[in-house]
Amino acid sequence: MTAQSAEVANDLAHPDEVSRAHHTLRREIMHGDLRPGDPLSQVALARKLGVSRGPLREALRILQREGFVQQESQHRARVTTFSNEDLDELYAMRITLEALAVGIAVPRMSEAHLEQLDRLLEEMDQKARVGDVEQWECPHELFHRALVHPSGPRMERELALLSDHATRYRLAFVSWNPLEWQAETSAQHRTIAEAVKARDANAASQALAAHLGRTALVVLSLAAPTYEPARIRRALAVACGQ
Repeated sequence: MTAQSAEVANDLAHPDEVSRAHHTLRREIMHGDLRPGDPLSQVALARKLGVSRGPLREALRILQREGFVQQESQHRARVTTFSNEDLDELYAMRITLEALAVGIAVPRMSEAHLEQLDRLLEEMDQKARVGDVEQWECPHELFHRALVHPSGPRMERELALLSDHATRYRLAFVSWNPLEWQAETSAQHRTIAEAVKARDANAASQALAAHLGRTALVVLSLAAPTYEPARIRRALAVACGQ
């Protein structure tokens, strides 16, 4: 057996290690524990995560494909850096695709699905009332994913990745407590949910696009106050029929 084939066999023999390393590193990148531009030492990460080098390299390859890691050479990688252009493009893509997806999903939703949206809204409100930022993120993520779930698996996968990248930017630049923006954000989410429950696909699409657009413009105003987000504004105009 060659060294290369032995390495492949080692990766395949430890799928749980790959999954654990990928999940842990992805979460640390999203939440800023690993910051944009930070070097990623395979030796240090393998020791920290308690995994062998083969599964770690596979986890880094997955993160590179997802856009969270930039490979500089065969043995050197860094956490992907932020840029104004990337943030503008990212949110424009998310606004466009998520508005389309919720419009497709609305007529396909069951009553159980609508009840799930209400439960997630209530859970978000509960977490916001006590100022639990980290715990609020979980029902918030599930709410957005539930909105588009019936649209199709490919759309759902693409939107999950876009959402995670958007969350990374939002957590890096928006630092205020949920109590300060809970009322406005909750109202936006409930407007989306009411349109969904009324089976008004167009209204749901437009309400969701407007919500994402507001978030995007807030993040950009903090990250780059002088930057003109042409992509985001165009995506909003298309999604909202302007």
